[in-house]
Amino acid sequence: MASKDYLIKILKENKVFEKGHFVLASGKESDYYVNMKKAITNPEILKTIAELISEKIEGENIDKIAGPALGAVPIAVASSLNTKIPLLMIRKEKKGYGTSKQIEGELNTGDNVIVVEDVTTTGGSLLKAIKVIKDNGGIVKRAFVVVDREEGAIDAFENEGIKLEPLISVSEFFKD
Repeated sequence: MASKDYLIKILKENKVFEKGHFVLASGKESDYYVNMKKAITNPEILKTIAELISEKIEGENIDKIAGPALGAVPIAVASSLNTKIPLLMIRKEKKGYGTSKQIEGELNTGDNVIVVEDVTTTGGSLLKAIKVIKDNGGIVKRAFVVVDREEGAIDAFENEGIKLEPLISVSEFFKD
């Protein structure tokens, strides 16, 4: 059975947290980087993440699991396979060809949706994906992130009336 401690252990073993000078997606600068692309391409880490999310939503009336491109898509796929709940992939913007959709997968009006993300700093990109889901008739029930950098995302979500639930926070990762 998956646990937070096991997730921290395998993230450390796989050197997912890197020291150095980095500019984050939010534009902020940091002396460490959470390389979640490295994590989500590792089958054991991805399986553990999916199991932890699946445990948290077990027995709830969830219709879809959504993940914004790119980093959250493998998490959404793994969680979908684990729970047998269909998934949605949220593009950063509508594509300019084909069906011109911003949401891939079938979102019906009134569907209860959870959203997943790999890492949050301010939460801005995940909140944009949530807005797309809501604008298309979905009801966002919960939001999960593998690693919260503890730089404002939880408060930003609270201001939107959504609880952001990190599997781990950076302070938990660095506490040993």
